[in-house]
Amino acid sequence: MTSTRLFTPLTLLCALLLAGCSNPETPQEVTQAFWEAVLENDGETAAELSTLVDESGFDRFGMDWTGAEVSWGRVTVEDGHASIGTTFSGLEATEGKALETTTRLIRINDRWQVDYHHTGDEIEAELRLESLMGSFRSLGDSLRSRFADESEKAAQEMDRLAAEFATLAGEAERELTALVEQYSDNLKREMDQFARSLNEARQQNPDASPDDRQTLEQAQEAIQDQQETLEREGPDAATEVSRELARIQQQLSELSGRSYDQLKKELAGWMEQLNRELESLNRQAREQQEGQ
Repeated sequence: MTSTRLFTPLTLLCALLLAGCSNPETPQEVTQAFWEAVLENDGETAAELSTLVDESGFDRFGMDWTGAEVSWGRVTVEDGHASIGTTFSGLEATEGKALETTTRLIRINDRWQVDYHHTGDEIEAELRLESLMGSFRSLGDSLRSRFADESEKAAQEMDRLAAEFATLAGEAERELTALVEQYSDNLKREMDQFARSLNEARQQNPDASPDDRQTLEQAQEAIQDQQETLEREGPDAATEVSRELARIQQQLSELSGRSYDQLKKELAGWMEQLNRELESLNRQAREQQEGQ
């Protein structure tokens, strides 16, 4: 019949204190003494307390433990096996991040010993996982940076197109009136949809960082201002409103939370559509000029 005993960190601490200067016997005592030997590069003691045949096999798990500190967690003892949660801080291999792993022990001839190779496998697995997560974080940062760059380029292009159209429209205003009104109507619809998306983003991210919350609030206020401007001044304000939308897009590209990725993709899509419409207006304005 299998029996399992669980020890809290407090139980482990008490056991270690009661052990005093006696030879390590319990899984907790053996684990503490073993890791003290590893950190001090004491191969002989580490071999005596583990399943290593002799100290020639002691390689410190291929790690540099300089400056490392160790703490203990959950202890599980089951028949002739034990595991103790072990956390290291200050490791160069993890760039200072805590390494949470497990020390594995086995009872041989009524004596607890650290299962050296099994423990090494645990450490290696945790290091591989940390490396993989680091790669994902780097990839995410890279994608967000690239998205911000692309958003800035799109915003700059809209600003340029709007300025160009303002110049061309002034020279062919009568012929382009219907086109400008159509673009203005499209702009109203896009801003209405954009305002709804901003509101949803705020509601769906109650734990957003203060900077992200401030960015969203400022964007909502700016969108509302531009909606009122377009409503008040009509199609004549369409180009300037477009330029303001470009500036708003640049601000929102700085949102840091990954939960805003969809919002930024939607915004990028709207900006691309408006850019195409502005480019079409510019082309028709140039054609009007050439036909005069």
